[in-house]
Amino acid sequence: MRKNTYANMGDLHLKRMKNASTAKEIPAAKNTHHRVILILGILLMFISCSHSSEVQSIRRAVRNLEEVQTAINYDENPNLPYEVMASFSSEIQRILEFMGKMAEELYKNSSNPLCSEGWSHYGLSCYYLSSDRKLWNNAKEDCENKEAHLVVINGQEEMNFLLGITNKQTFWIGLTDADGTWRWVDGTSYDITPKFWIEGQPDDWQGHGFGGGEDCAVIRDGRGWNDGHCSEIIKYICEKKMTF
Repeated sequence: MRKNTYANMGDLHLKRMKNASTAKEIPAAKNTHHRVILILGILLMFISCSHSSEVQSIRRAVRNLEEVQTAINYDENPNLPYEVMASFSSEIQRILEFMGKMAEELYKNSSNPLCSEGWSHYGLSCYYLSSDRKLWNNAKEDCENKEAHLVVINGQEEMNFLLGITNKQTFWIGLTDADGTWRWVDGTSYDITPKFWIEGQPDDWQGHGFGGGEDCAVIRDGRGWNDGHCSEIIKYICEKKMTF
């Protein structure tokens, strides 16, 4: 059943790929649009394999998808419509989350945990909620010492998961505009990822008494994102890719 399902998904994407571009155009395509369509079709076909090699197939597919996702940057592809870039990024994220669920299913009865003790699993990542509080820069450094980074939020389902585990508390996330432009700490394009700002935010409020504006983002009170002063001492969330 599983094998047929994945094979059908791969066939469906290949049909869409052929409808979007002729077979002659695909090998020669050099723009991001055609490359992503081609790679998505091939990656989904990787999954139509025997159960014994599924983990290896997921690993290969994930690695390639993440490379494509990293390459999708609106600033570097100005000729491609913003809506197309955002759509591809969203679709890739959905597939990565699907693969995370596959990995969870495969490891359900395994003695090897998907995440280390003290870390929570969702999709293809492990998340650590700190119990202590730090400045944003110190929180960033602590995550890096854990071979992780401050959390980067790629989609609605991941945001829903984080709202659930943060229990209406406030935590630093890996988003800052200290240089004047909002950026994710791992290089993920801010422009084409969904935004979860609380209404009226970010407001760069300057009445906090620290001096200057607000250049670092938090998940606040179980509602959404808020910009805060980077010198506030707050709990934080680290994220790292799970190993499987």
